[in-house]
Amino acid sequence: MFLAAGSVLCARDTFSLYLENDSRYLKPNGKSDRHYTNGVKMVYTTQPDWSWLKDFGNWDGLADAATTERAVGFFFGQNIYTPDHVDEPAKRDPEDRVFAGWLYTGMFVQRRQGAMLDHLELNVGVVGPSSLAQDAQRCIHEIANSGKATGWDDQLEDEPAADLTWVRKHRHESGLLAPTEYTDVITDFGGTVGSLHRHAEVGIMLRCGPKLPKDFGPGRLTVPSSAASVDPNWSNSFYLFTRLSGRAVEYDRFLTGLTHQPFVGRAEVGVVYRHKNLEIAYAQTFMTQEYKEQDANDSYGALTLTWLF
Repeated sequence: MFLAAGSVLCARDTFSLYLENDSRYLKPNGKSDRHYTNGVKMVYTTQPDWSWLKDFGNWDGLADAATTERAVGFFFGQNIYTPDHVDEPAKRDPEDRVFAGWLYTGMFVQRRQGAMLDHLELNVGVVGPSSLAQDAQRCIHEIANSGKATGWDDQLEDEPAADLTWVRKHRHESGLLAPTEYTDVITDFGGTVGSLHRHAEVGIMLRCGPKLPKDFGPGRLTVPSSAASVDPNWSNSFYLFTRLSGRAVEYDRFLTGLTHQPFVGRAEVGVVYRHKNLEIAYAQTFMTQEYKEQDANDSYGALTLTWLF
């Protein structure tokens, strides 16, 4: 367990499972089964004594080696994208998303300096039939007793792909956004460049609850948490959170044939419960339209399980 934010007695590892879906099982306000319809990601993080990881901890020459936490994570994931009316092609708008899957793996490194966290992630994989998205959706629909998805024969063709993401989070401890007894504020900014996505994003999170952990809020599928971002004094806690973010989009491979919106907004509302070595987080995400031909906003639910060991 950690002694303090920068003093380690015994490094801890984490395993996290991230699941995002727009079905009625994760989104009680109604199912949709369209567009970004499912995402799953399994993440393992550890804090090894690797020299290059120490070098990353001081990449900008500003970090204090004695008070800096570092971690490395490895992950495997899959995203599924479909048009609307996935099981009723006759009702489908010709100007809609195409069927596509994204199967990927990769790694990230994190550096924590007190109330600041840097996250640098590289993912590589394949888009197309080799992503096994069609098989995964068929299995999900059979389990959920849903209609058969029709149209995967026209999905994006196989192609290798990669994205690089950097995000910085800041838990404010003074000034206008200073914490109170029951609230705190975490801001973030960063961006992604690659063959799938190119965008910049800024966000702000408000948490509310007793005994708020001194970490950086719940991890997300796109920016997982890790051992470096865990509260040094991991303990039981319960809190609510909301996050507002804006994204400036330059390119999105999964909007092939459509006119992407240059700016996309997101609102996330959720709850986190932590007991002993297990953390459970649930959230709903509401989005503005991602492309000009879109006829309605999208939303999805997210469930995260994190085990500290």
